[in-house]
Amino acid sequence: MDRPYFSDRERFAELVNAALYHGDKILRSGDLVPQCRKYPALSNAYSEMERDIWMIDRRQNICYGIEIETESDYRMPQRVMTYDACEYEYQIREIDRGHRERESYQNYRDRKSRMKENDFLLPMVTVVLYLKEGHWEGGRKLSQMFRIPMESVKQLGGSLHDYDFPLIEADFVDPEDYHTDLKEFFRAMQCRGDRTKLRRLLQTEEFQRLHPETEQVIARHLHIGMLVHKMEKEGWSMCKAFDDLMKEERREGRKEGKRVGKREGKKEGKREEKFRIIRKMAKEGLEEGLICRITGCTKEELAAAGR
Repeated sequence: MDRPYFSDRERFAELVNAALYHGDKILRSGDLVPQCRKYPALSNAYSEMERDIWMIDRRQNICYGIEIETESDYRMPQRVMTYDACEYEYQIREIDRGHRERESYQNYRDRKSRMKENDFLLPMVTVVLYLKEGHWEGGRKLSQMFRIPMESVKQLGGSLHDYDFPLIEADFVDPEDYHTDLKEFFRAMQCRGDRTKLRRLLQTEEFQRLHPETEQVIARHLHIGMLVHKMEKEGWSMCKAFDDLMKEERREGRKEGKRVGKREGKKEGKREEKFRIIRKMAKEGLEEGLICRITGCTKEELAAAGR
């Protein structure tokens, strides 16, 4: 559900522009061409790595990717670097394949390079979209995965290459920076910990007219049990399903309160009956030790019964 939603070119462009270009409309949805990329996994020769969302901006000749994360990944800098390295290899293979099919290589240097001097690669930028509550845990730079002396870092200077990634944290973006329904998405994400605030938000006009696709994605990330199920089963909007669930929770809360009240009432009744028996036995002149043995009461309870 997440991939199709964020693969929408307008939403994709808005996320990338917010993350990389301070909201300026550098990336335009009409210039984007969706791509599907799978690369051989280095950890397993028989498995593959697949990018979540990958598009080419034909106007700028730049590739953009978004990785959707619901948990922090401590190896994310290395993971992004590996994706990008595999993409460059993919591009070189495609260039090489084209030259071999056309038999356009003219010397050994071209064949060895698998590309000609005038060929070019499309640069890549990968953005991480973090949808879990709170801040991203873990590093955002490859160098944060190293443990080397600071003196060595200074000595190596630019020879020690780093790798990082832009990060969007759902709980900490400014929803007003967005003009698509991502504004409502992020507003809802930032109310996950406050049911009262969330209910007021869902009752607003903007949320009453949300597209069903947006409602489904929001509902999945609110982490409210049965919300998505009720929407699908009853065919209700997210707002109606949420209201119904809240009513059910209140009814269950009242029932539980009554059950607790009844249990407490029974306990109190048994306690009073026990105290009545203790007082009667004490009035008949029985010794305290004997009363405790017969009734099973403690000395504290014996003293309380006598008050």
